[in-house]
Amino acid sequence: MRRLLEVQARALVRAELSRIATTDERKGMWRLMDGNLSVKEIAEKVKTTPRAVQYFMQDAAKADLIFMERRGYPHRIIDWMPPEWEEHAKTEVERPGDVNE
Repeated sequence: MRRLLEVQARALVRAELSRIATTDERKGMWRLMDGNLSVKEIAEKVKTTPRAVQYFMQDAAKADLIFMERRGYPHRIIDWMPPEWEEHAKTEVERPGDVNE
C-alpha cells in the first residue's frame, strides 16, 4: 500500500523538488539525504558549506520532503529520485583538485 501511495505522489514530489532543487549541488544534497550522512558529510561530498545544506534542508522540510530521526541526519520521506537526476549522478566527474595526492 505504501508503495502505491509513493507512486501516486511522484508528480507532487517532482514539482516540489523542481522548485527547491534548482542547482546541481542541491540535487546532490537530495541524493545524499538518506539518513546515513550528517549535514557536514553531505556538504563535503557536494563540495559546499554546511550552511548551504541547512538552507536546503529548511526548504525541503517546509515542503514536507525530509525528516530527521537523528539530529543533523536528514532523511527523505519518499525515497525517490527523478530518473534524469540518477543519470546525471552517474556521469558526474571529479573537479580538478578533488584528488588527494
